Formats: sequence, C-alpha cells, structure tokens
Amino acid sequence: MKKYFLFIIPFLIFGCAKEELKIPTLAASGIQELHDHSQVWMFFEVKNNDTIAKVNRKNTISSTHWIYNIDKRLPIRTFVPTLIKLKEKHSNSMHSKEGTHNYFSYSDTISKKLSFFEFDATVFKTDSLLSKYYLKEHSDIYKNYNNINLTFNPNNTWINDAKMENGELASTLNDFIDFSSEGSQTMLHLSFNQNLLYQDYLFYKTMIENISSPSILINNIEFIFDPKKVPDCGCE
Repeated sequence: MKKYFLFIIPFLIFGCAKEELKIPTLAASGIQELHDHSQVWMFFEVKNNDTIAKVNRKNTISSTHWIYNIDKRLPIRTFVPTLIKLKEKHSNSMHSKEGTHNYFSYSDTISKKLSFFEFDATVFKTDSLLSKYYLKEHSDIYKNYNNINLTFNPNNTWINDAKMENGELASTLNDFIDFSSEGSQTMLHLSFNQNLLYQDYLFYKTMIENISSPSILINNIEFIFDPKKVPDCGCE
C-alpha cells in the first residue's frame, strides 16, 4: 500500500517511488489545516514532445475533502479537462458527503506552510469564448453590475481593452474599480489563456480573491481559451 508524504516547501513527494511534484509558491494566506482528506496528484511529464499531466487519484475517497496537488509547470490545458471530471465525480458520487470540498495546494512563502485554496464554486468553460462575448450573450443577467473583464496570458494581462505592464495589475484594477463603479456592485469576469502555467494561474486566482468584497464580486465561471481560436485575445 502506498503512503503519502507531504513536505512544506517547495515540493511534494508521492509514494514509495518518491516522484517529485513542484507545487506553486505564493505569498498568500490560505487554509492551513484540513482533516479527513484525500489526495489527487497531477505530475509534470513530457511525452512525444508534448507536456501532459500524469494523474494519480487511486486513494481518493468520495466522503472526504479532495486536495489537488498540481505541478506548477503544467499549462492549464493539460489539467483542466481532468479537473472538471474529478470535481464532478467528487460531488456526484453516491458516497459524497455534505460539507466536503475541493482544494488546490500551494506553498505559502509568508507562513512557510502548505496551504489550500477552495474552488468548489468554480465552473470551467472551455469552449474558447472570452468573458466579454459571454456578457454580450447574457446581458440581462449582468446588466446591473459594473462588469470588468480580466484576461490572463503568459506574457501579459488585460483589464477590458487595456494592456497591463508587469506588476501593475492589482493597483490599476483597484483604481479602475473605484473610477468606474459609480455606486454599482462590481463583478470581475476572468478569462485564462490555456497556455498559462498553473503557477501563474493560481497566483492570479489568489490575487483576485484578495480584492473581492461585498462590493466586488467574482464570476464563478472561468473562461479557458485557445489563443489560436480567439484572434483578439491580446496574446502576443
């Protein structure tokens, strides 16, 4: 029987084979203690010159919390399809238990502890549709919000149609919300380039979560897009 060994920073070790999995490192506070949980492992692997996620979930138990240990070098495209299936399996199993959740794991560089980020509410939309087009198609749902579209690429980020320079996203976004809200509740809509690495994906997720408040909501739908199918994504 395989056993799991968790090391705080900056990697996790899986089982007797001692396969190394490099988890994201973030300066972000999170949940640091979970009881009654199972582990899902997604390892970085190169096969036929293509990066893939090698998945191991043999010891998952539906009645427990599920912790997803995902290698930080994996692009979004390699693990989201599996994530969707496993998340659905966890919630719909006949053995599922109310009050159990799904968590991403990462290393918190502030506390120097393994931490967890819940993502139960996240709905992954993978048909290469940017959030701004989804809003147009469902304008009645979002018409009362101050809607802001955020697009995350490997080399740049965008607030609506404005390209951000390195390190200025958070401060610019806060200023833009203050300027544009005019008393309305703001909703942030997130679009992620499928080539974005998991390290960066979770960095942006935790950053945006820290901005949220009763007056700043985050759409739980996340738009995962293929840049080859979206000509105006600003992906250069």
